Amino acid sequence: MQYPEDCRRHDDRRIRDFRSSIQRWRELAQINSTVNFGIAPKDPPASRRDAEWQIFPYEGNCGDYAVTKRHLLLRSGWPSSALLLAEVVIRATGEHHLVLLVREGRAVLVLDNLSPVVTPLVDALDRFTIVRAESGTDPQRWTRDVVVF
Repeated sequence: MQYPEDCRRHDDRRIRDFRSSIQRWRELAQINSTVNFGIAPKDPPASRRDAEWQIFPYEGNCGDYAVTKRHLLLRSGWPSSALLLAEVVIRATGEHHLVLLVREGRAVLVLDNLSPVVTPLVDALDRFTIVRAESGTDPQRWTRDVVVF
């Protein structure tokens, strides 16, 4: 495991008031954009396993984008329970893909390297189906029961 500290539970260290909610939305959009444009897309080599993701590689696949976004948000004080990696299947192609699900208040948002904007999960479900996601209580456990999130 390359980044064991990212697989531990992190508490919420964000400021909570009306203005901070707007700032959090901006932060999500900025991190999504920065990572999407900062990593060149590349399919993983056959010798690299799916779970060998890297934070901010020069070139990367969907897993590298998702863990980089999660890493940056954890460093910004977001709790691990609000940042779940999710394996999805893209409806149009049947391809398995990794995204980051973010709970902000009552909303669940999707940060995806295939989209330049942060998308509400209810809208993104037109494009993909969730296969499994990290558990909100244990970042090292994955579950098919995403409604617990």
